[in-house]
Amino acid sequence: MENDNTYFAPGVPADPKEDHIIRAMALKGHVKAVAINSTKTVAEALRIHNTSPVVTAALGRFITGSLLIAENMKNPTDTQTTIIRCDGPIKGMTCVVDSHGHAKAYPIENQVEATYHRPGKLNVGAAVGSGSLTVIRDIGLKEPYTGSVELVSGEIAEDFTYYLASSEQTPSVVALGVQVGPEGVLNAGGLMVQLMPGATEEDIDYVEQRANGGFPDITFLMEEGFTPAKILDLFMGDPDMAYMDGYPVSYKCNCSRDRMYAGLAALPKDDIKALSEDTQGIDTECHFCDHRYHFTPEEIGQLL
Repeated sequence: MENDNTYFAPGVPADPKEDHIIRAMALKGHVKAVAINSTKTVAEALRIHNTSPVVTAALGRFITGSLLIAENMKNPTDTQTTIIRCDGPIKGMTCVVDSHGHAKAYPIENQVEATYHRPGKLNVGAAVGSGSLTVIRDIGLKEPYTGSVELVSGEIAEDFTYYLASSEQTPSVVALGVQVGPEGVLNAGGLMVQLMPGATEEDIDYVEQRANGGFPDITFLMEEGFTPAKILDLFMGDPDMAYMDGYPVSYKCNCSRDRMYAGLAALPKDDIKALSEDTQGIDTECHFCDHRYHFTPEEIGQLL
C-alpha cells in the first residue's frame, strides 16, 4: 500500500489538485522529469479572454508548455516571454512567465471555429497553422536570450519539443493536454522529460520507448485522478526516481496604472500631443487581463 510520502516533494501544495509543478530526477540522474497541473490557470485565461473551445485548448497548451520550459529560471526577477506568430485563424499567442510560477497570456483572436481530429479531440494544429515559436529569456544578463524555430505541427507540444532540441540543444519529450467541456476547462496539464549530460544510449532508448509506446493522453490521466507526481511515476517507471521539489503555479497579471502611464510616455511626442487634445481622455487596456485604465487630457499633457 502506498504511503503518504511516496509522491511528496517540498513546495508542492498540500492539496495536489491545486495547480503546481513538480520536478524529479530519474535513471541515475540522467533524466530530469517535470510535470504540471495547470487546470485553474488555464480556466482563468478562458474567463479573462472568453476564448472559444479550440482557442482555449491552444492557449492552454501554450501557457502550460511555457510554464514547463521556464521551470529552470532561478533569479527573482527572471522572466520568459514565449510568442507564436502563425497563419492559422488564431494568428498568434503571447505568454509571459516569471520565476515565481506566475503566467499571463493572450491570443490575437479569441474566437475561432473548431475542427476536430476525431469526436472530442480538437484540432489545435488547424487553428494555429504554420509560423514560428520564439522564446525570449531575460535572466539578468546584458542581453536577453532569444531563440526562434519554425512551428513543426502547430499542436504546441511538438513545437516546444523541437524548440528545446534545436535552440537549447536539450533532447526532450513534451506532452501537453487541455480538456474543454461545455462548462469550461475540465483538466489541463503536461509533462517534460529531458536527457541530462551523461545520458547513455540505453537512457535515450528507454525514454523514446516510453514516449512512443502509446502513453495515455495527459488529460485522460488527470481525469482518472493522476497528480503530476503520479504521471511522472507512470511515464518513467523508475522505482528509484527521486522527487526533488515543486511550487504552485497560477495566472497572474502584474499590470498597473503606473506601468500603462509609462507606456504612454514612451510614445512619440506628436502622438502624445494628439492624445492630450482629446477632451474625453483615453482608455488603455491590458492585453493580458483586459483591465482598463482611463487617463485624462491633463494627465496625458503632463507627459509633454
